[in-house]
Amino acid sequence: MLIPNLPGHSRVWIFASNKLLSEAEIQDVSMLMNSFTAQWQSHGTQLIAAFELIHDSILIVAVDESVEPPSGCSIDKVFRLLNQTTIDFFQRTLVWIPFCNSAKIITQEQAILQYKHGDLNQESLVVNTLVDTLDQAREQLYIPLKDSWIAQKITRYNQYEG
Repeated sequence: MLIPNLPGHSRVWIFASNKLLSEAEIQDVSMLMNSFTAQWQSHGTQLIAAFELIHDSILIVAVDESVEPPSGCSIDKVFRLLNQTTIDFFQRTLVWIPFCNSAKIITQEQAILQYKHGDLNQESLVVNTLVDTLDQAREQLYIPLKDSWIAQKITRYNQYEG
């Protein structure tokens, strides 16, 4: 279960890197996030927060808003922190396909080509980076391609090709 120490209604942000992280990068991100979540505050009040790094590329950050909701400024802090690393966690046009304990990271164009060649289909699982709560992440982190944001682009491409 993802981040078992927080309730399901906790707010979630998913940051997915543009590459698989090395062991050293995973350790660096984990140390950075451990330190950050331990002292993350909103208007001087400690936030109840946690993170999990999965598939060597996907960072899930969660905050229990029922204890103390994060302010806009406190949310900006996690974005600024990750933006200062050498890892790009802000490529939103990539597709993450879970593969064993890792992931296959592909571009939109690669997804379209893989769909066209039959390597991907409507039921292929992809990582849903658009979840809002921890319950959603726990239940809908992996969704069929047909239910993902890229499905519309693949459908549109296939209409023009067909």
